[in-house]
Amino acid sequence: MSSIGIDLGTTNTVAAERVGDLPKVVDFNGDRTMRSAVAFTEGDDEVIVGNDAVDYLETDPELTFTSVKRAMGTDTTYEVPDDSYTRTEHTPETISALILQHLIDTAEETLGSRPESAVVTVPADFPEPARRATERAAEYADIDVLRLLPEPSAACAAYGLRERDEPIETVAVYDLGGGTFDVSVVDVIHEADLYEVQGTDGRQQLGGDDFDERLLDHVAEEFAAETEIDVRENQEERERVRRAVKQAKHKLSAASEAEVRVPFIRPETNLELTVSRETFEELTADLVDETITACADLFDELDVAVDDVDTVLLVGGASKMPQVQTAVAEFFGQEPSKEVNPDEAVAMGAAKQAEVLAGRTGIDPEASTEGGGILDVAPDPLGIRVHDGSFSRIIDSNETLPVRETRDGYSTVEDGQSRATIEVYQGDSDRATDNELIESFVLDNIREADAGVPNIAVELELDENGVLRPRAWDKSVDEKAGIEDGVEISREEGGDAEVEQIREELPDVAN
Repeated sequence: MSSIGIDLGTTNTVAAERVGDLPKVVDFNGDRTMRSAVAFTEGDDEVIVGNDAVDYLETDPELTFTSVKRAMGTDTTYEVPDDSYTRTEHTPETISALILQHLIDTAEETLGSRPESAVVTVPADFPEPARRATERAAEYADIDVLRLLPEPSAACAAYGLRERDEPIETVAVYDLGGGTFDVSVVDVIHEADLYEVQGTDGRQQLGGDDFDERLLDHVAEEFAAETEIDVRENQEERERVRRAVKQAKHKLSAASEAEVRVPFIRPETNLELTVSRETFEELTADLVDETITACADLFDELDVAVDDVDTVLLVGGASKMPQVQTAVAEFFGQEPSKEVNPDEAVAMGAAKQAEVLAGRTGIDPEASTEGGGILDVAPDPLGIRVHDGSFSRIIDSNETLPVRETRDGYSTVEDGQSRATIEVYQGDSDRATDNELIESFVLDNIREADAGVPNIAVELELDENGVLRPRAWDKSVDEKAGIEDGVEISREEGGDAEVEQIREELPDVAN
């Protein structure tokens, strides 16, 4: 069975297949990365996906969507006010499905056969709703997901740390992508041929896009001071400047200054400004500091000394910036490894894992250590809201996946109460509503008794992908209610029909 590794990124998406000893990266018309962008073209029933879609950010920005990964697992919607499309309201999952469809089509051309399954990577700090949304996106794209793989583990696999002669045992993975930042500590357990994530921290809304935004604001303010034209007030002008500052940012990784130039930003008016690396680093210093703070917080939480780290891996395109690499080297007291292209490391590691899980090597894919070779952890605590509004933790952060924990002693608050709503939250606050509500369901077969008499048990299970399956029951009745694969146990399942309907309503992707 043909299987690939997919790094579904905020800014760029990369895919690779294990061919012989080395993963082969999918080629997107000469590029080894594909922009995670989808453009709905007015008056057409097809969409433009990938690198070609970026041009539409300038000409049709309201119908061109990027950075949807940041919205995965939320109720964000994207409106397409064009009746030439069957579906005019999209979710982050359906937009991501279009990206994945185009990726699979391109992979078939590059690799010579159509991939039937994939390992899809997710940030180590991705919350449960975002992980579940990623699974749905792949399902809409008709991709069999073998596993959601934590990005730091994929990076370790790409670097081949288990196969090395030198005793690398503790690894720090600094992952600064387009939209998210994660830092993880990974143990390399050579005798078990295993990568085990010990802990992770990060910022779900911090990445290269934020560095672009800082530079865009600076350029816009400088230009406005000269011309009284604020390019941020016009969406098309803003996107033209965004593309120019992104190019300048890349140049500043190798040069001390770069020109930001946008011809004819207005009739007879060009935008031309020179930005120095020093200015750029001053504008973004607090963003870099925030990533280092997350690193320090993680090592404090794990009670691990920074000196115990044998090697530091850089992942994500934004980690190429010189000020980032300098800050990482200063914090860890060593130069980070640069053996693998940070843009491609995650996809290459996922490709190695896909080969194992697809069964090509003869290893049992059901074995948790030998088949996967990677153990993930729960990013944040999980628990339920109790009657006083407090958060009752059931699964702690950094618990190794898969994990299933049960806690009882919950009860009713009214005499004769026969049903209760179970609300599952994820977060660090002792007050439930300060955390993120990720699931709720009704337990409706509680035996009628005085308040406080029934003994209600709640079980939370996170599978190896970090996807939640919660259940609850009155221990004297012992009939469970809950959520299984996104469908309430007590309801008649209709998930397959809904998936098929969404697939049919997705527009075709232009080649």
